[in-house]
Parts: sequence; structure tokens; C-alpha cells
Amino acid sequence: MKRFGSIFPFLEQGEGNLRIGRLVANHDFVKALLRYGRFDEFVFSSPSNANLKSFESTIQSWGLSQERLEIVKCVPYFSLPVLLKHKQFTVFHLGGWGYFMQGLHFLRSRYSSNSWPITAVTHSLHGRQSVDFAVRLNQARMARFDSIFCSSCDGRAAMGKLLEATGQVVGSRFSGHLDWLPLGIDDDVLAETKTGDREKTREQMQIPSDAVVVLCLGRITPTQKMDLAPLVEAFARNVLPNSRHPVYLVIAGGADTQNLRLVHELIREFQVEAQCRVRANFRSETKKDLLASADIFLSLSDNTQETFGLSLLEAQAHSIPVVTSRFDGYKDLVRDGVDGYLIDTFGCTPDPINEFYDLLDPDVAQLYEAQKVAIDLNQFVERLLLLIHESSLRTSMGLAGRKKVANEFVFSRIIQRYEQRWDELYQEAQLVGIPPPVENLYQVDQSMLFGHYVSHPLSDRDRVMARPYQTICASYNEVSCLLREADLSKIVEAASTPITIKELVEKTPLPREQAWFALMWLIKYNRLKVVREGDRKQGRGDRGELTTE
Repeated sequence: MKRFGSIFPFLEQGEGNLRIGRLVANHDFVKALLRYGRFDEFVFSSPSNANLKSFESTIQSWGLSQERLEIVKCVPYFSLPVLLKHKQFTVFHLGGWGYFMQGLHFLRSRYSSNSWPITAVTHSLHGRQSVDFAVRLNQARMARFDSIFCSSCDGRAAMGKLLEATGQVVGSRFSGHLDWLPLGIDDDVLAETKTGDREKTREQMQIPSDAVVVLCLGRITPTQKMDLAPLVEAFARNVLPNSRHPVYLVIAGGADTQNLRLVHELIREFQVEAQCRVRANFRSETKKDLLASADIFLSLSDNTQETFGLSLLEAQAHSIPVVTSRFDGYKDLVRDGVDGYLIDTFGCTPDPINEFYDLLDPDVAQLYEAQKVAIDLNQFVERLLLLIHESSLRTSMGLAGRKKVANEFVFSRIIQRYEQRWDELYQEAQLVGIPPPVENLYQVDQSMLFGHYVSHPLSDRDRVMARPYQTICASYNEVSCLLREADLSKIVEAASTPITIKELVEKTPLPREQAWFALMWLIKYNRLKVVREGDRKQGRGDRGELTTE
């Protein structure tokens, strides 16, 4: 039986606004996996009941057959040890490489009944946080059949350098694989490419129907996407004066107030208000209209946060030629001169902020790094004007891009590549066997750190007793997985007369740690009382009349 597993919410915001690339990619990945994957069962685990319910609600909206829905299981974290002991898995795959690979590895080594790989995808590799993640990953001594799926060739090289450098800190190195496996777009996007309203959208933006529209769509921020100043200046000084056709630049994407103000100031500074349109924070359903209105797609990313380029694939799916920087994952998605143009980029090694890296806000540090990346603007203007002037070239490139996406980059195809690699890693895992138990050196006992904060630490010898209340109020979503009403009721029932905590824990069906957590919660919400020494001497412990004060 082939069983897929994953932990933490793959859908971080349920059905919320999917503008951020990571959220879109993970959402569409799991949707395609459940639709096309060849597993017999899919197990998703999260610490939050609310997220599990949101996940179940979301997948109900995907049009999956009842047969497929029945093999999707959603379980809380605290069910994983028993599940791993009694169920065999083929793979656990995570929606990000940094946070949870190490912790899952320790659970596997302690509880798993069979050997299976842990895989995770990269989204962004920038920032100080990535260094911390890599240190922990090296220290964890993952299995050699684990793998980090890097979404770009350049990203794979960067991950290798990151692990090599941080491995020197802990004296060990991640022993798993680094695989290049790209992301993709939802197959439904291809079917939706004809649904955008070109004429109406242009009319709303007051753009003539015969004009050439250049669309720059992505987050409007120089710290996490691209610096728009060189683009706007080149558009004003070099593109508009040399274009034989009316041309408009549309800048669209999510933006905060400050970045939006900067864009409008740029447009005013270079006096291109008449030829520029800004569409910030639009509704997600508006994207297809913006793409339908466009003739050329533009993305001159200069930022290491950009690791793949979903927006490029979406544009190509809409038969739009792409002009983009020759930078990281963009190199893997555009065939220069076939379905678009790759514009050369320049950089340098000297770095004035290197020794101040740990003193800077991550976004500020990232902005500094991006300012060291320059676009070949002469080449950009030349290629863009060529596409503006040659409608037949735009058509042929657009069709070539759409065909490529359909053949290689829709998620139904990508899932096949993932499954092939998972099968190979699983076979390797069977040859190696279950990893030996390992110690999590980063797992510091929180009770050891902070147990002295309370005035009365409880022990097995302390006695508790139920309060005379009938109802047990609901807990917070984040802790509800540990507090089932049936278990709480059994604890209260067993404490109808004063009882030591040791005896009470032994009477509950829960593991010791969970039983302690549940009874402490009952004490916190006044459903159990601690029988103090003074209560017993006064003979009032059995009636539950006194408060704990």
C-alpha cells in the first residue's frame, strides 16, 4: 500500500487570498496531488483542529470524486506516534524545507515501523533565517535517502553552498539528496486562458484597443521582487520615444502604502502618467483579465527572494511572450528567442554589508543585495521594442510558451516527476533501513527552563478533586487536539473524590504527558481543584467548597 504523509498545514491560509507565490504553489501542488497522485492513502497532520477542518473544507471544493475524498485522512500531531508505529508510509513531503524536516526526522527515528524518505520543497533561500535552518538541518543528521527538492537549478547550487558553509559550524553535513524538481501551475489555468475579458479590462484602464500592453505583474516591492526604477526610466527614455506603436506599461500586484507611493512618484518623475497604469492589491479573479489585456509579460527580477517564477508560467499559459531577467529560476522557464527573451544581468563579489549582515533587518539586507544586481537595460530595450513592433513574433512566441507549459509545467505532469523521484527514494530507503534513534540537540525542555516561574510545581504526590460543575468550556483551537471532551470527562469522573495525580494519570486512557496537560487545563479552568494541605486538615477537601486561593 502506498501511503503519502505531510505535516503542518500545506494550505497555510485555507481559502484565503492566494497572492504570494509560496501559497499558490503549495495550494495547487496538493490539489494536483490529490487529483492525479497514485497513492492509496493521503495523511495530512497539523497541530490545529481548525486548520484540519479548513483543509477538509477546501478539498471538498476541488471537485474530487467521493472515492478520492475517502482516502484523504486528516489527523492531529498527537496521533502521529501511534500512526507511525502501526502504519507504513511511502514518503512524507513538506511544503517548505526550513521549519520541520528536522523535527519529523526525530519522530521517524523514534516511532516509525518502516523506512521512508522525508522530502521538502524550497521556496526562498534568502535571509538570515535560512542560515539558521541550514545549521539545524546539518546537525540533525538526516538519512541519506531524504531529499530537498530545489525548484531551480541555480537554487540547487545555492542550497549546496549553504549546507556546505553551515556544515562547518556543527561539524556535520546534510547527507541527503538535492534534487532539481520544478513547480508548476494548476491544469485549470490552461482552460481559463480564454475567460479573461481583454476589451473590457482595457476600457476600464483607458487603454486603446490597438495599443501594445506590457504587463509587469508581481509583488510591488524592491525588497522582495524587483526594483522598478530602472524599468520605468528605460520605458520613459528609450522605449516610448523609439516605439512605432502606442505602448502602455501596466504595473500590477500586491503593495503596501509606502511601496505604492514610491511607484507613483517614479511615474510622475519620468512623466509617463499617460502611458502607465498601476493596479495594486486587485482581487485574485482579476488576474486573468489583466493577462488577457496584455501583449507582452515583463519581469526584471533582481532579488534572491525570487526562486522560481510562477507568474512567468501563468503568462506563458495565456500565450504571452515573456521578457525577463536571466536570473535564478527564470533561466529554467524561458527559452531565449523561442518563447521569450532572457535579459542578461550583472553582479559583483565585493559586499559592503557582509560584516553587518546579522545587524540588519532581513528585508533591508535583501534590498542591499538586490541593489548589487543590474539588468542589461540596452539589451532589454532592444528585445522589448522588437516584440512591440513584430506582432507575428509575439504570436509565435506566445504559442510556443503555451505548448511548453502544457507539456512540461502543468501540475499533472509535475506530480508524475515527483512520484517517480519518491519511488526511487523509497527504494533506497528500503535498502538502508530505518534510521537509528537520534537525539534532537535543539529540543530544550521548556519545563526545565521555566518550571521555576510558578509558585507551586505539582508532582505525582499532589492530590486533586473535581469541582461540582457540569460543563467543560471549549479550548482554543491550537490546543483542542490535546483536549477531547470525552477524555476530560473521564478525568473529572475519576476525581470525584480526592485522588493523587499519579493515580489519576494511571486511570486515564491518555499517555502520561497528555494526561498531565489535560488535568492542568482542568485546574486552570476551575474544573479540578488542588487539595491543599490546609484543606485536608480542616476536613473540607472532599466537599469541593474552597477555591485554590
